[in-house]
Amino acid sequence: MSTALRVDDQRDDAYGSLRDERACIVTALRLGWSMADAYHHAQTADLDDGADRPAVAPAKLSNLTEMPGRHRLGMYLDGVEVALTQIAALTAPGRPVPFTAAARDATGPDREPLLLALDELNVDVLRWTMATNHRVGLAYRLGRSLADTARHGDADQLVRRFGGRQIQISRWLDELASVLPPYSAAVVRRSLAAWATAVGRATVGDPSEAGLAELARELRNQGELWRDVLTGGLHPRDLLDEENWAVVARNLIIRDRKLVVQAARGIFWPVLVPLLVVLLAVVGVSAAAAAGSPTTRAAVALVGLGAGLTAIWRSVSTPALSVAAEVNRPLLESELVVQMAGRIGRPLAAARAAGRAGRQRPPSDGGSKYVARLSGVDLP
Repeated sequence: MSTALRVDDQRDDAYGSLRDERACIVTALRLGWSMADAYHHAQTADLDDGADRPAVAPAKLSNLTEMPGRHRLGMYLDGVEVALTQIAALTAPGRPVPFTAAARDATGPDREPLLLALDELNVDVLRWTMATNHRVGLAYRLGRSLADTARHGDADQLVRRFGGRQIQISRWLDELASVLPPYSAAVVRRSLAAWATAVGRATVGDPSEAGLAELARELRNQGELWRDVLTGGLHPRDLLDEENWAVVARNLIIRDRKLVVQAARGIFWPVLVPLLVVLLAVVGVSAAAAAGSPTTRAAVALVGLGAGLTAIWRSVSTPALSVAAEVNRPLLESELVVQMAGRIGRPLAAARAAGRAGRQRPPSDGGSKYVARLSGVDLP
């Protein structure tokens, strides 16, 4: 059995196996995202019985975006029930879960009862998940907050969303890093920080940054990538290409070279110099005491010097290589996180490219680009 399987099969006295807890974390994150989407859908969609209902049969089967608003809300509530059942089965089988009946019955021409029922369901789910497992409750809150942060909106909403919420989201990511898919928490946290910096610069009118309008258009696409990474649907390492791996290797070699130089400077005088002095003294005494011609004595000195240097190398290299292996692991992971965060930050790069293209586009005077403009000599 592999080490990964042994770790996953370990049990926690409070919550059961770690594998089950990780499944609960991912399910709770999806649950929080779906709950936030359901509330937003209830605020904006037309939930009348006859809304969006075609008068004749469509040419093809309806897609998710073509589903009537009331049916789509029912889909969100179905997802809530399924997620709660899955979490209960992995943590406390037989324990009652929050009901969605009140939210289903509140659907009508007046939105206020529905919104109140959905908010009450949200509070019940939050209480239930926090009582089941503190980290499952945090995952639910994380999914809900990320969905609200990455929701499509205008520039003013974008500024409010990155006014400090990302700090709390980053704390939750830190706390859940050990039970989320590998690298996902660090990658999303770094990407979230890049977005917060971009929004801050755009707010003050930094000409080198994308505008708030371009950032707002791409934020939803970025949120989908965050959700896919955090729920395990997309491994960020799969996005790396040959160039990314080449950058990782180059940076790692540069860091290793610096570490080797620093380590050599640190052990040269206190360790290597005394050993070399002792070795030379022993070799000199052995060569002087050896019988025979000068050639024989020189051979004895060379053999002794080689054996001594080999012994010194073995005594120093064995612990040095062990330390290097332990040091290189976090260095490699940090370099991978930087490259993976850059790859999932493609929507941010697209927003910046759109902003640069907009600034470089010459202003239009309303005329056709195929008709030459009037010059000074053409004027009467």
